[in-house]
Amino acid sequence: MSTSNGHQPRPTQPKERATLALEQKLEEALQNLLEMGICASDVQESALESWADGAANGYPGGLVGMKVAQTIERLDQIYSIKDTVSDILIPLEVVNNVDAGQNPHKYTRDFAERVAGENMYTNGMISAVTDYRELLNSELLVAFPELAPYLPQKEGMEGGAVRMDQS
Repeated sequence: MSTSNGHQPRPTQPKERATLALEQKLEEALQNLLEMGICASDVQESALESWADGAANGYPGGLVGMKVAQTIERLDQIYSIKDTVSDILIPLEVVNNVDAGQNPHKYTRDFAERVAGENMYTNGMISAVTDYRELLNSELLVAFPELAPYLPQKEGMEGGAVRMDQS
């Protein structure tokens, strides 16, 4: 939701502000989980110690403990603002895809492609029905000229139908 200059747009309504706050807290929690995973995968003895002047000062478990504490803090913040965004609806398919370890953006892309295909099909059907209606009206005017006042006239058809020759 960033603009081209990298700044977040200013939310105008309380609902937008709450959604943006939740989004930011989720991103922070994900970042903490990523950092915790990196720390846990490359644990060295010095990372487990809490040095008086080190980055993890005061945290049991050193740097890994600090990342765990930060993650718990972020999750608590998310829990505290959960009621402000209770009306956001997430499709069940997206939740199932995330549970299955799939990227939700893939679902969105596939859904958009499917809708675009259905839209093209629907537009084609509308075009075919419109062409058929115009042809039918034209042929009705040729076969039954007395129906002319009751049939819609195409622009460019002055007082009569244009007969299309069939080969």
